[in-house]
Amino acid sequence: MMCAGAVTAAHAIVIQLDYSLDSTNFFGTNPAARNALEAAAADISAAILPSLDAIPTDTFTGTNLLTTATFDWRLNFENPATGAPVTVQTFTRPADQIVIYVGARALVGSALGEGGPGGAGISLNGSGLSLQWQGAVAAAESASNDVMPRDGGPIIGRLRGSSNFGGQTATYDLPYGAILGNLWFDLDTNEDGLADSSAILNAFWQFDSTTNVAPGKNDFYSVALHELLHSIGFGSSETWDNLVSGTTWLGPAAKALRGGNGANLVSSDGAHVAESSMSRRLFDLGPQEAVMDPSLTVGTRKYLTELDMAFLRDLGYATIPEPSITALMSIPGAMLLLRRRTV
Repeated sequence: MMCAGAVTAAHAIVIQLDYSLDSTNFFGTNPAARNALEAAAADISAAILPSLDAIPTDTFTGTNLLTTATFDWRLNFENPATGAPVTVQTFTRPADQIVIYVGARALVGSALGEGGPGGAGISLNGSGLSLQWQGAVAAAESASNDVMPRDGGPIIGRLRGSSNFGGQTATYDLPYGAILGNLWFDLDTNEDGLADSSAILNAFWQFDSTTNVAPGKNDFYSVALHELLHSIGFGSSETWDNLVSGTTWLGPAAKALRGGNGANLVSSDGAHVAESSMSRRLFDLGPQEAVMDPSLTVGTRKYLTELDMAFLRDLGYATIPEPSITALMSIPGAMLLLRRRTV
């Protein structure tokens, strides 16, 4: 299967959906689900302005006189269809692109979908003189840290360690930003241990994101929005963790929407906006629960809200401003957010 770009508009990030590991063919047999997922990716992409530097290489070399040290990065994530670990040994990224691997598998309990960012690993190699090792590693560390955090968005994680060469120990601290993620949806909604038939899936899920959500159905577009935001660091990154203290949020943008008070703005699980947090939808400024509160009411749809955007700004993304309709229409790409007003 080929990757499908979710948005091509200029002046926005690009969430690139990769279906190559959809071994259950969930999206091949449910084209409306694919359309809803791509609509969600396009709306998030349009709402986040250019924020992320390119990654032109995954190897970073430092020198110190006669000695060299090289960090060789690899990425890892969870296969969205099987749960098996996947390693990407060689990678680059253009500016503002994040790749999300998508699929479906059986989920236990009430979970409708799951998503999160990928992880990373490194190998460190070098040659030369032991007395120059610390300087070479420091230079390689500096080269990596100029690129891998992407100069925007959240720090997803970091790799810390040390290396001994000839009795000389060099330490390193290597943060990395939003590069890839994984996302999957439930295909065993009746929990009988088997993949659901099309009839069962269509009775459970509202796949069509262009019509009202039918009573008794779970809106696929809303779940896709929520899990895609997790996959780019919302509730699932080092930056997020540094801004959470119990149920208090420390980031200034989201606090500002609550009169400067971040108390009780985070859910008890520490990874979401607090339950029932209300905000204003971007496309019409109407009231709605934030996309990133922990739950979705059956038979309803959510769209991106100002509060979701404020949290993203606290995570380091540049987003469209707290908008009026006029302001939205003036931003390239933001018209994507106005195309569905059925709810």
